[in-house]
Amino acid sequence: MDASSRTIKAALLYEDGLTLDSVVLVPLIGGCPPGQIRVATTFCGALAYDVYQLEDEADYSMMPAYPYLATIPLTTEDLRQDA
Repeated sequence: MDASSRTIKAALLYEDGLTLDSVVLVPLIGGCPPGQIRVATTFCGALAYDVYQLEDEADYSMMPAYPYLATIPLTTEDLRQDA
């Protein structure tokens, strides 16, 4: 944990839940890592995001593991509805 910025490294895992996809920095919120991480990606050439769900929030002292949950595609219609 980086005490000055209140961030920790988190492991993003592929769909198998075991293989490391990447490592990202996440903020600690109220002393705990967030429950989900969304990472920008593409899906069939369109904007999308991959969702990773925290596996075990009780043991995150070293590096919490976030297995892949789903890919959510976005469309221009989705963007209009959020506005």
